[in-house]
Amino acid sequence: MRCPICDKQFSLDDENAALPFCSVRCKSIDAKRWLNEEYAFETVNLDRLEEEIAGLDAETSEEPGEN
Repeated sequence: MRCPICDKQFSLDDENAALPFCSVRCKSIDAKRWLNEEYAFETVNLDRLEEEIAGLDAETSEEPGEN
């Protein structure tokens, strides 16, 4: 298995492993990155999404030739 932080190859039987990391050190580095907001999940602005959906619904409900 490879550590996602340092890319070191390690065994699942390794006493120092802190899965999925090779060590407590790498696990701590990962935690620090999360706490410092270096990692993030993509978010969606729900208000904007609802407005876009409403606009699409309005476009599809118009009859051809109507403006």
